[in-house]
Amino acid sequence: MGVFGGRGRTAADASPDGADERVASRRHRPAARRLSALASAVMLLAVGGWLWGAADPAPAGGGAAGPVRRPTEDELDVLQRAEQLLIRDCMKEQGFSYFPVPRRPSADYREFPYVVDDVDWARTNGYGRAVERRLDEEDAVAPRTAYYRSLPPDRAQALGVALNGPSPTGLEVANPVGGRLTHSDQGCVVGAWQRLYGDARAWFGSSEVVNNLFGIRAGRVTQDPAYRDAVAVWSACVAGRGHPADDPRQLRDRQLSREGEAAEREDVPVAVAEAECARSTGLDTTVSGLDRRYADAVRAEHRAVFDTMWRLQTGALPTAREVAARG
Repeated sequence: MGVFGGRGRTAADASPDGADERVASRRHRPAARRLSALASAVMLLAVGGWLWGAADPAPAGGGAAGPVRRPTEDELDVLQRAEQLLIRDCMKEQGFSYFPVPRRPSADYREFPYVVDDVDWARTNGYGRAVERRLDEEDAVAPRTAYYRSLPPDRAQALGVALNGPSPTGLEVANPVGGRLTHSDQGCVVGAWQRLYGDARAWFGSSEVVNNLFGIRAGRVTQDPAYRDAVAVWSACVAGRGHPADDPRQLRDRQLSREGEAAEREDVPVAVAEAECARSTGLDTTVSGLDRRYADAVRAEHRAVFDTMWRLQTGALPTAREVAARG
């Protein structure tokens, strides 16, 4: 259901601001698996879009390379498809099959990083357990899953090396929340980055840093006094409807800890209460306003990294369109 996380995307799990990192990183996953680990390992393209709002207006950058603009959602889809096709072709040359994965797992899969605020979605899906289960069931019978399971251990290991390189060394960048982020400079994934962006090292460094900045942004939102005040009013609202909880995470953690058909049926009234109270108390507008403010602030603080990532993405579009059209 992706209420705090997402299929195929990653988010930072810590915030140096001392915020409650669980809001940014908690993933409610009733089922054990997402996309296959091998597929999800190469889903970095998503960070440019749904973590940082590809459809939102972005201030123009400058410099010798000219103005910088953020890619649109459609452009991010093209980039994702091209990357996946390039990986597929490279893996074929290495003697392996690879099954491209889409940027979005399903039309009814939704992300709610702070609070469920779509009443209609909640009324239809509750907390999305059925959506998750369907996606996991589809993944379980997908050709890629059967193929990966059919490989003997030595071939499976060789596939991993062909895809991601022999070891996570060669590409490295400082993690904005601490430590270092590393990746092999070999393998089909890096080869696809190099073909698309012309500089795999710059792409890895910029996209991984941007990816890990989401935790900082979310942490600032949840530590803002306006957020805490709005959550207190929301808490009184859901308590009045028979669902006492200090915050949305606590409400969902408690509900999703229950299992069985009866619990899943109860997901709908609980999720609807969460969403309706988010609307009636103004928590939804408070959160969206704070999220925009801190997204802008984090982008401003790390302008060079965002400019690099967006310049690489927009510059890659001619190649991506050619690759995607070829199929």
